This record gives sequence, C-alpha cells and structure tokens, in this order.
Amino acid sequence: MTLHALFNPGAVAIIGATQDTRRAGGQPLHSLTHLDYTGRVYPVNPRYTEIDGRPCYASVEALPEPCDLAVIAVPAAEVPTAIEACGRRGIKHAVILSAGFREIGERGAALEDKLQRALQTSGVRATGPNCIGMMNLRSRVFAGFGAAFRKQDWRGGPVAMISQSGGFAYSIMTYCEEAGIGFDHMVSTGNESSLSTLDFIEYFLEDEGTQLIAVYMEGIGDGRRLRALGQRALETGKPIAVWKVGNTRAGSRAAVSHTANLTEDYDWYRDAFREGGFIEIREIYDLIDAARVFRSHKRPRGNRVAIMTTSGGAGVLLTDACEQANLVLPPMTAPTLDALKPVLPDFASTANPVDVTAAIAQKAPEFRAATLAVLGDANVDMLILRSYPGRDATDWAHHFAADAAASDKPILISLTGTAAASAAWLPIVDAAQVPWFEAPTRLVYAASVLNDFTRKRGQALEAARTQSAGMHSVPPRLPLPPNAAGSLDEVQSKACLEAYGIAVPRRLFIAAGAADTAAVCTLQFPVAVKVVSADLPHKSEAGGVRLGIAEKNDLKQILTDMHLGVLARRPEARIRGWLVEEMASGVELIVGALNNPSFGPLVMVGMGGVQAELLRDVARRYAPIDVDTARDMVLSLRGAPLLQGYRGATVCDFDAVAQIVSRVSRMIADHADAVAEVEINPLMVSGTGAVAVDALIRVR
Repeated sequence: MTLHALFNPGAVAIIGATQDTRRAGGQPLHSLTHLDYTGRVYPVNPRYTEIDGRPCYASVEALPEPCDLAVIAVPAAEVPTAIEACGRRGIKHAVILSAGFREIGERGAALEDKLQRALQTSGVRATGPNCIGMMNLRSRVFAGFGAAFRKQDWRGGPVAMISQSGGFAYSIMTYCEEAGIGFDHMVSTGNESSLSTLDFIEYFLEDEGTQLIAVYMEGIGDGRRLRALGQRALETGKPIAVWKVGNTRAGSRAAVSHTANLTEDYDWYRDAFREGGFIEIREIYDLIDAARVFRSHKRPRGNRVAIMTTSGGAGVLLTDACEQANLVLPPMTAPTLDALKPVLPDFASTANPVDVTAAIAQKAPEFRAATLAVLGDANVDMLILRSYPGRDATDWAHHFAADAAASDKPILISLTGTAAASAAWLPIVDAAQVPWFEAPTRLVYAASVLNDFTRKRGQALEAARTQSAGMHSVPPRLPLPPNAAGSLDEVQSKACLEAYGIAVPRRLFIAAGAADTAAVCTLQFPVAVKVVSADLPHKSEAGGVRLGIAEKNDLKQILTDMHLGVLARRPEARIRGWLVEEMASGVELIVGALNNPSFGPLVMVGMGGVQAELLRDVARRYAPIDVDTARDMVLSLRGAPLLQGYRGATVCDFDAVAQIVSRVSRMIADHADAVAEVEINPLMVSGTGAVAVDALIRVR
C-alpha cells in the first residue's frame, strides 16, 4: 500500500476531538480547520454535538463518508476499539497520538499486543502509538500535537524528517529552519506498532519532491531491509542522513526505556551505513551542512579538490582537513598556471591551495578571473573558495552566481566572516544554490559526504550494469556431517574451507585410540598437534595444542600425555582424534564471517593476535564481496604495512589474502541457511600464499 493518502488525505477524522486546543484531540482539529488544509475534517467524540461550529459525530460509524486518515487521541485502552471501528468504516490510515503502551512496561505491552491484533484484522496502517504525529506542509496537513505543531509557519523545503523521538525532531527542525534548511514533511514514528521508520524511508525515496531524508534512529527491526533501502537511495540519488543513537551500553538502555526499541550492536548499523546511500551525522550541524551541499544537483566526478583563498592560514587549515577526509589536492595544470600568472601578484602561491593574497581581496575582476581559471582546471573535480571580502562584494556575488551556474562542478564557499557580516550578498549566492559555510571544517565535512555519496552511487550503478546473475553460478557444496549442529571440529571445518578453495596446511588425522603414527613421516617437521573435538572450540584452554614438535619419535608420547591432560581438564569432552599439521610461518591475520538474523551475512578481516582483540584493527563488509573489495579491506587495516614489507620484512601475498576473504564471504552468503559463523584464526600469510592454520565453523 502506498502512503500517499496518509500524507495527502482528502478527509480526516479526529477521534477524541475536543475544543481545548492545548490537548492532543484539540490541537490537530484546530490546525486542520484554520490553517489552509483544503480537505474535510470530522470531529468524533460522543461528549459533543458540535465543536467550534462544526458537527461532531458520536462514533466512527456515524461519519458521513470514509476518511483517508484518522487522528486518534483517546485513552490507550480505547485505541484498539477505535482502530477496529476505522477498519469497518474503510479508514486505511491512522495517526495514534495516545501513549501508555509498551513504553511503560509489562502492562502497556499487553495492551500493545491487543492493538497490533486490531491493526492486523482491520487492515489499518498506523503511525505510532506514543508519537507526536506527522505534518505535510505541501498539503497543509498538521496531524499531531506539541511544539512542532504549534509553529505553523515552517519554512518548507525538500527535506523529509523521520524521527523515533517526537520532541527532539522539533529541536532538529528548529535549528535547521534558522539555518535556512526547510522541511516539507515530518513524521514521528513512536512505538512503530504498524508503520516503521523503514516504511517512511521507502516512501520518501520515491517522493519526487524530497531530495534528502533525515532520520533520527534509535533502532530498527529489519537490517536487511535497511541495507536494501540504502541501495535504493544510491539508485535514486537521494541521500539518507541518519543520526543513529543508542550506540553505547548506557545509550542502548536509554533507547529501550524511551521508545522500547531494542538496539542492535552499532557495528552492524555502521556497516550498513557504509555500504549504502547513507550519510551518518553526529550533530544537528552535520544535517544542516549535508542538506546545504546536496541542495544543488551538481556532483563531483572524483575526490580532487582545489582550494582558493586570500589567506594562507585558512588554506593550510582547509588542506589539513581535506587530507583527513580523503580529499586530494592535485597540482594546477600548465594552462591554469598560465591563466593565473597575469592576474596574480608575483608573491602569490599558485600551488594548491592557491593563495591569491590580500592584494586581490579588493579587486573583483582579478578575483573572478582567478576563480574561473582554477574552476576550469582539468585536474579539479570540486572547488573550495574563500569568499570575496571586497567592498563591491554584491557585484562580485552576481557575477559569481552566473559563473557557478555555468559550471558543472560543485563549488563550496568558506565565508571570510560570519553569515551576518555577509548578509548583503549571501542571499545572491544562496539563491544560486551554492553551499556556504561559516566554519572551514564544516565545509570539508560537507565536501567529504558529497564525494562519498557520489562515489558509492557511481560504484552501485556500475555494478548494476556489469553484474551477471551472481558472483559464481553454482555454489560449492559443503561437506557437512549428517545432522550437524553447533560447532564442527577442526577437521570438518577445514574440509568446508577446502571446498571453497581455501588452502590449509598439510596434515594427518589420527583417530582416538590409534597408536600407529608412522604415517606422519610424509609430513615435514616441525609439526603441530591439536585435539579434534567439536566440544572444544577453544582447544588451547583445554591443553589440546602443542606446537613446534621437532621429532617424529616424540609424537606417540606427546599424544598420550595430551589425551590425559585434556580429559583431566574437560572430562566430558568427546575426543574424535588428533590433527598433526605442518607448521606455517608468516604474518597472522584473522578472517571471520557471521550471519546476523537481522542484517544478514558479513565478512571481516583483521590483524591477528592482540591487534584484533585489543586494538580492534578489523575491517568489515556485508557478504558476498569480490576480490577487489577484499583487497581494499586488507589495505584499510592499520597493520597493513606489516604485510607490505615494513622495515625490510617479506612482502606478503596480498592476492592470496584477498581471494580467501572473498571466498569466505561467498561461503557465508551461499549457505546462510546452514552456516552461522566461520572463523580462520590465524590465517598465516607469507610471500607465496596464505593458509588457514586453525578454523572453526558453527552451523545452525
């Protein structure tokens, strides 16, 4: 079902209507009847025969026509009955302002269960309960109550706001309004008993008038759908600016107590945001800056930035910030240098950043000529310009607006003073949709998110053009034992890895109780000996690992001693036998994969040992991934120089590592219904390959 009728109702019923505009049933009635809404409005309340000269109906059944929307403001216990009545009268959408459901605990949760049953049987799709409502400024629909709805003269604009906190949404909109950023829509989702944040994101992604979607998010229940919407955002070119909260342990508890939304581990959200068309914001100003830079439809072709300034200090600051944001400052080309030479004084800097000096600060023609030269440079994808501070700034702004409109490259202006000090000419630039910023670092943040979104969109569109039916046609079969459940032992786990072409050390399995170890003579010593038991996923803790055994003659006694030692520590463990393996050397990595019930399969790679656990030096992506993406993951690790011959060490085989990470990602994606977790720890990487020294697979 489309949500068009929810946001653009032809007729609205106010269930629990009252003449007191300070109450939840009175404010929306007043707004819808006094503030240019052109549809029909029907108060419903058996206590009144009329309100403000308008007939008031005793029940939903008594309404003269089926409405598109019902705004419900009755006590919580009466809401399920009201929803059932809406269903019988053909009302398909509701905004439930009433509170007192699962957010108050066990008693409210039972009532919310009753409400959900009413929603399912009635066919009504509801916003809320426990929300402040929604507004659509285009249709003048104010279906809510509170401070946001008492302010009826919102600026309006191409941003849609979705918030899992009602009151804070008003704060966000207020700050943005003062900064010149307008919202056409705002919806408070409350407990999301019916319609969810994801439903509204999906609606606004397809809404022609919406250019950017802002989301205040505490938690969602369907990570896969969140990821799919992120991909759709890239397809439509509409960024989703998401402010994810409840990421710490204390914050997570606060989110549960606030709207009863259980928050997943933040890492899963972060990875979803990274792969899709999301912009993660950390404060209100990030949203303002993102909205400002995306208002223009110009997108950079790459991450090459030119900085032009009248202040050397500002140029250095901007350069540092750009480098930290992965924005590259290329040198100016020869034609640009030739164009700048007659315009700038000899002591100007024509490197990048281009410092035109204070001598040009009062010469608008020369400043304009320099701007056009730098903007036209073939090496430049995006221009950062410190604004012209001269006396004739207004004339300059008119010429600049025309020059900016003629270029397909984004231009971002860093103000030399405050917005108030630039009030004479700033509206001219603003009308030309050139984004401007008072703080240089905020400008670089905006340039960075613009570049990141554009890059991800280009990659997604290219992948859609070139991707075949799948990364591989027929997934390899896993040699899983019959009725496998829980952890596989190491022999079984490595057999699964080999099915995907992942190298493991040469090895020999010795069954429990077998005394003959003569077959190990085919192995190259030194060797490692490990207990094989599905009951012992952490073999070392049970004394089930011995490394560096140099002599074959020592092996039989070592097996006997280890057997006794393991049983002494874990007498309940079922020992299937012993694995004798050739020792491997190199740099240790950890490669793993998980299947999250909500978000789906994910692969990770990190530096081995304490670097993964203590420093969290890991990279994560949702599976499956190709080899190039896997290589980028490895290169992103802080410990990557250890694989690149740091201080004369051996250069490791990056291709082998990337192949293994990609293949593990395929395994977890191909067999998501069977495999819960894959862990290779360590993966030993040398200059000529990589082998999975230890492996653990958990099945569902």
